[in-house]
Amino acid sequence: MRLRASAGIWLILGALICVIILVLGLFLVVFPQRNKTNEVQTEIENVETSIQVEQNRLNQLKQYEKDPEQFLRQIDVLKERIPENVELADIIQQIDYAAEEAGLDFYSITPGLPVAAQGYYIVTCTAVFNGRYFNLVEFFNHIERLPRCIKVVLLEIVASDDGLPYLQITVTFRGFFTTTQGIEGLLQPVAGG
Repeated sequence: MRLRASAGIWLILGALICVIILVLGLFLVVFPQRNKTNEVQTEIENVETSIQVEQNRLNQLKQYEKDPEQFLRQIDVLKERIPENVELADIIQQIDYAAEEAGLDFYSITPGLPVAAQGYYIVTCTAVFNGRYFNLVEFFNHIERLPRCIKVVLLEIVASDDGLPYLQITVTFRGFFTTTQGIEGLLQPVAGG
């Protein structure tokens, strides 16, 4: 009986040692190797992404090689869409045209002071319109097709005094230009009385 009890203890002790060795093996060998495998997989994905980016650049350069004037045409289009002078009257006229074509009532516009950004200048304006939601959607379609680059940066919509479906729409947008010529009028304070 004593022999059987000691054999059972040795068996349990042996099983316990096997479980301890197995757990130690997992923590000392398997898990660190799995972490290394994950790190290598991440590096492989990063390299594949870099290869794809470089492949895209190579394809673009090949496209430019086939048509070297393409780049100059793109610059010309940008020059047309971003004029030298602020031409605030032109911005207002184009916004008014887009609103009229979309069926919005152009209520007011408030230009901000021009600010310098990396190699160009920005004038931010806030305009208020009255109209319906679908007129607003059409207005944005017209903004995209304007000959001048105008970027909408903020949109606020509230129900107008007439109630739904009429809305009061406040749009903040930016116009871009490349020189400081013509901004003197924007910088002078308005005489009050």
